[in-house]
Amino acid sequence: MTTTAGSLDHVREIIDTYVGLGFTGMFLRPLSPYGFAVKTKAIAAYSADRWVKFYKDGLDYILSLNKTGIPFREFYTSVILKKMLTSDDPGFVDLMSPAGIAIKGIVYNYDGAVYASDESRMLAEMGDQTFRLGSLANDSYEDVFLSDALLNPLEESFAGSVPMCDECAFEPYCGAEPVFHHTVQGDFVGRKAESSFCRRSMAVFRHLIELMRSDPDAKRIFLRWANR
Repeated sequence: MTTTAGSLDHVREIIDTYVGLGFTGMFLRPLSPYGFAVKTKAIAAYSADRWVKFYKDGLDYILSLNKTGIPFREFYTSVILKKMLTSDDPGFVDLMSPAGIAIKGIVYNYDGAVYASDESRMLAEMGDQTFRLGSLANDSYEDVFLSDALLNPLEESFAGSVPMCDECAFEPYCGAEPVFHHTVQGDFVGRKAESSFCRRSMAVFRHLIELMRSDPDAKRIFLRWANR
């Protein structure tokens, strides 16, 4: 479920609708700086902090449902908890370092162009071909996966050697996100102190750790989610 400005004050009603329709979980996600969200200027409708409040309110309500016997998961939380609490990696592109672009999967466009991710394809539709890796008609497998368009962002954005990421306690749970940072800040690394991705991610990580520290029931629920 992609959060619009109109969703911000209605997270409980949205969750109740999902539950009422028989869904067993949902993914609370912010708007991304690509495609329709940019064309309609919806991306500017709320801040990272406002989305974090929406997320926290939603997660707290989902936890309350679980405590009353209604099994319902928040899938973004589940992805993070699997990274935090198990030895498995869920392979969620946004939270991979080296970045998940092309490593987790590549995208073939209708015209045969090959992109490092779906976000890369959406960025190309906006006129930025930075993450175009080649063409099915002209390039081999080796050409695509050894292209500078892929190797440069993977190397430059590796979180273990990026300023601020390299000393961040949350680095094992986080990701590099070179496409996002290139889009909003103009380079693969980004200025982490000004990054809305970092701001959101760190707030979520802190919140989950605090919930596990302060609420034994939440911790038990989280352990179930992490091990599914």
